[in-house]
Amino acid sequence: MNEQLIIRLGSKAEHSISWLVWSELTQEVIASGEIAAATELSALAERLGKRPVVALVPAADVVLKKVALPAKPNKQLLQALPYMLEEEHAEDIDKLYLALGKAELVAGQYWQQVALCQRQRIEQWLDWLQVAGFSVSRLLPDALLLPAETVPCCIELQQQWLLRQDEWQATAVESGWWPDYLALANFPVITSYSPWPAHILQENQAAMPELPLALLARGLSKTDFTMLQGTYAPQRRQNQHWLQWRFSVALVSACVVLYLLQLAGQVWQQQQQLSQLEQQLRAEYLQVFPGERITNLSRQLQQKLQNVGAGGEQQHFLGLLAALQLRLESIPDIRLDSLRYDANRQELRFTASAAGFPSFEQLKLQIEQAGYSVEQGALSNDGNRVQGSVVMRGKL
Repeated sequence: MNEQLIIRLGSKAEHSISWLVWSELTQEVIASGEIAAATELSALAERLGKRPVVALVPAADVVLKKVALPAKPNKQLLQALPYMLEEEHAEDIDKLYLALGKAELVAGQYWQQVALCQRQRIEQWLDWLQVAGFSVSRLLPDALLLPAETVPCCIELQQQWLLRQDEWQATAVESGWWPDYLALANFPVITSYSPWPAHILQENQAAMPELPLALLARGLSKTDFTMLQGTYAPQRRQNQHWLQWRFSVALVSACVVLYLLQLAGQVWQQQQQLSQLEQQLRAEYLQVFPGERITNLSRQLQQKLQNVGAGGEQQHFLGLLAALQLRLESIPDIRLDSLRYDANRQELRFTASAAGFPSFEQLKLQIEQAGYSVEQGALSNDGNRVQGSVVMRGKL
């Protein structure tokens, strides 16, 4: 989504709140406005939709500072930072929330960017937005988004002057105190993005006047800092399209699993039937050749055919038996029930059962295609199986 909703909150619930819908792609303002107090955020959410929000808070409520570290920053050292700052703040350090910026190495000294804010205040800001239905993606002090390339620079917003002095030094000053603050700060020159008050003598450089939140919105892409860290870090939002399709995907997955299980069951059943058929053929072979060890039934049948003289009854029987075995291997759901060779008629009679009528038709077709004559008897149902008898004669 290319649009961002930026909401600049006040220090107190009764302070006015500015908002802006910003197009990141075109760098343009889609819509903007102001509401009187935090109690009107719910109405704003109904109007704009409960989309993710970049929340800006008054820089006057956040202390930005750089802390000198005794060594290269690591997990243990950063965890000790609150206690390193404890002597500098009269307030109980446990009541302050600390967010980390970048760590820099300057002239052999490591410096850690730190943002300090009252924990109660940050929880108040988040509560306002969450009660209204907004999901907060980032939270930053407003003045930190002023253009870094023109520091010191300022802009007026809701009776405050937002001021950025360098990369990690920014604040907000009430308009009534602004002249006194400038006198103490003693800036040689300051860049102003708002019309400069005539009664303030500070030397200034006028920049192109801009809508305050639009100017701040441009700065969002130039920093990845957010005060939402640790326990306040936003939870990762699930893909809405995935949520819509998750049930369908789960249902399809379940169907696929059931199909694979059924297929595996059928394969196992066919393997069992093929094993039974092989055992029956082995038994028939041993009746003809008692005492002989079977290692490869198909190959041994072929060898017998080669060793027996042409025209012999034994050759004829083995030829029919070998041909039948080959066809039965391709139709594993057929199970032989009995097998008998009639030497006078030179025919092989057998009874079998199958899963259905098509299996008998397939067997008959394959035997005939091999050049044999087939006479199929009546077929009948016996429970879940089909039984029938078949007469197989020599090649035509």
